[in-house]
Amino acid sequence: MSDLSIDELLCKLKQIKGAKELLYKATLLYVLITDADVPAKTKAIIVAALIYLVNPLDAVPDVTPLIGLLDDLAVITAALKAISGQVQSHHESQASSLINEN
Repeated sequence: MSDLSIDELLCKLKQIKGAKELLYKATLLYVLITDADVPAKTKAIIVAALIYLVNPLDAVPDVTPLIGLLDDLAVITAALKAISGQVQSHHESQASSLINEN
């Protein structure tokens, strides 16, 4: 599997119409996984959600316009809900900054 940089991921997601919420939430998960203070159990949930997002073999194929992203959004949203206690305002600010600089 090739390495996927955050820049490549953000660029790809920005090209998809209607993916702003998914882009923000996925970026927020990325920020959380890079924070050394986030517990390993939380990071395991994040990794699972991000793998589902980038894996081309999911419940609804991503090539299906817009509908293909709904399952990805549901998984990302569920992961964020499960780890909501770990999300701090500085994580949200950092995610917004990453999106806006790329």
